[in-house]
Amino acid sequence: MGEKVENIELAIASYNKALTVLTRDAFPEYWAGTQNNLATAYGDRIRGEKAENIEMAIASYNKALTIYTPDAFPENWAMTQNNLGESYYSRIRGEKAENIENAIALYHNALTIRTREAFPQGHTETLSNLGNLYRSNQQWQLAYDTYAPAIETVEFLRGEIQSGDESKQKLAEEWNQLYLGMVETCIQLQRYTEAIEYVERSKARNLVELFANRDIKPKGNIPETVLNELSRLSREIEAEQRRLEIEQINCNSNGGIILRESNFQIDSLTTSSDSIHLTKLREQLDELIACEITPIDRDFSLTQKVEPIPYKDIQTLTGENTAILEWYITGDKFFTFIITPQTPTPIIWQSSTEDFEALVNWYDEYRKDYEESKPPERKPQWKQQLASRLQNLAEILHLDRILENIPKQCDRLILIPHRFLHLFPLHALPISHEIDFEPGCTDEQDSANTVSASKSKLCFLDLFPGGVSYAPSCQLLQQAKQRQRRNFSHLFAIANPTKDRYLLELQAANIRDRFKSNDFWAKDDANKNAILNGTISFANCTHFGCHAKFEPDSPLKSALKLANNEPLTLLEILNLDLNQCRLVTLSACETGLTESKTSDEYIGLPFGFLLAGSPSIVSTLWEVDQIASTLLLMRFYENLETMSTVTALNEAQQWLRNLTSEGLEVLLKDLKPQIDEIFDRLPLKDRTRYVNAPLKGAQNRKPFPFVEPHYWAAFTAIGV
Repeated sequence: MGEKVENIELAIASYNKALTVLTRDAFPEYWAGTQNNLATAYGDRIRGEKAENIEMAIASYNKALTIYTPDAFPENWAMTQNNLGESYYSRIRGEKAENIENAIALYHNALTIRTREAFPQGHTETLSNLGNLYRSNQQWQLAYDTYAPAIETVEFLRGEIQSGDESKQKLAEEWNQLYLGMVETCIQLQRYTEAIEYVERSKARNLVELFANRDIKPKGNIPETVLNELSRLSREIEAEQRRLEIEQINCNSNGGIILRESNFQIDSLTTSSDSIHLTKLREQLDELIACEITPIDRDFSLTQKVEPIPYKDIQTLTGENTAILEWYITGDKFFTFIITPQTPTPIIWQSSTEDFEALVNWYDEYRKDYEESKPPERKPQWKQQLASRLQNLAEILHLDRILENIPKQCDRLILIPHRFLHLFPLHALPISHEIDFEPGCTDEQDSANTVSASKSKLCFLDLFPGGVSYAPSCQLLQQAKQRQRRNFSHLFAIANPTKDRYLLELQAANIRDRFKSNDFWAKDDANKNAILNGTISFANCTHFGCHAKFEPDSPLKSALKLANNEPLTLLEILNLDLNQCRLVTLSACETGLTESKTSDEYIGLPFGFLLAGSPSIVSTLWEVDQIASTLLLMRFYENLETMSTVTALNEAQQWLRNLTSEGLEVLLKDLKPQIDEIFDRLPLKDRTRYVNAPLKGAQNRKPFPFVEPHYWAAFTAIGV
């Protein structure tokens, strides 16, 4: 903060010094540009009285406008009108109503030049400012009418921004604020179906932003001529966008105005004809994708443009007995959308500001404790607190009240988290015993739940015998449901490539025996070439028993760790062809983690496998005890012979949670020959660490060795 304060003061001093040379009479254009920059600096100033700083900014903008007229400098005039509108919107002195009227008039002035056709990003910026003004003034219909065309333009722009990743991220965050404002506006206007549709559009927009200018290729038998045309159009769009940015930089360096830190910085000063040419290129790309690629690869278009999903399609995902809970976190509250087959519009629960603050504080404490407990000597602390933390989270989210809105006949639940909620085992959140919610259970499940309830609180898994699963969004869930994969006979498996998780070999070997054919790669053979040689494209089930590394600052560099310290990055995963695959299992650590900083993006390794073609992914949110992971996944694959992925995993989790010490001894006795084989291959120094210690630890936890949630709750079923 101190450095920023000083930089702003230095900027103000420099601009004032420049104005002693760049006078209005001698250098009118440079003088106007410097006045604009000075106004921006006063608007951002931290020192001094805020009200006075705003007055200084207004004065400098007005001086700039004596040169920047709509006839002589239309683009600069429009930009300064927009900036002056921001100053009046935040003005402290004067009559509030008059300041708002002035701001509205100035924004409308800017829009006469900043049209969607000529300056789409400037158009979006000004509409966003105007919409925010209407929303803060609770003029909800005007806010809606302003946000709607702004979002249409954002979705038209897609992700073709050539600035560095930091600038792209800043713009993405700016655009996310549009959707946040629109969702709240729709709720205030009781347009509940539109509210959930805009939630989905926000996530779709971030998906497109993530893949902008990335080398993502369509899958399937795409003709070479189509691929060449796709490449040509992508290159031309990228080159044209780069050219426009260079023109912007050159304009600024020759006396143009440097925009405010919050402003869009790409095409605001480009000519109308330039933007129209770029528009034509985008339209050609859209037509090529729609006509030539989508019939072969339906998923590819989702990475290229926003395709809104209507509410009727969202509700179709519920079938006859499924409920969907979708969360959406804004700047000071969060919403829970409850979608069931019985309700024509979503039911919306809105938090208080206190709930929001409690949620953010809970997240900060959880992540801090989790990161600090990663060293082996501190792990028990995080594990021991997990159950109580989940109880607190359930109370903050008001789950008991949410469940009151789900009909009793709904026996399956789909959870669609938002932002950092993706990081937590929501399926394991405890539920009050007093709630009036009694879905039907099979005899086997009812018996298991009786034991569970006696040792731990009821959770979502106990209430929904049809299964509890996750999805990044309704749109991606819809895509996954459309993938019909009946064949489940060929396995591709990676096991223990880093040679420090030997019991994962036991896990993978038992799984391998359940398939008719397999490609099995362990230890040094489990390298990158084994995956990229093409055999994975024939797999119906892909199993990774390995570590993972999550990169929060560069999510596309997140990776599975293979032999020889080779990473299989998220970007490489996205380009895998998994169109024969029905299930990907990630039996690793932290494979389910996602980027939590951005407003809407679901960016994790499971997400990559979902877009690569697999309709179902099982992953873990944290590093799981080897014995627990091995037993749970062996049960899971056994269940798959008669159950869906979701119910197979949920039953395996309940089974492990309720497993007694006596039951564990029986299982270990059956597995003893395989365990001994692994044991005999290990050097003496590794036997205790990698095999004996995990086994003894499980045997010493009585009477229910795996009842605590950190043993079973890490696994999540994503997709269908």
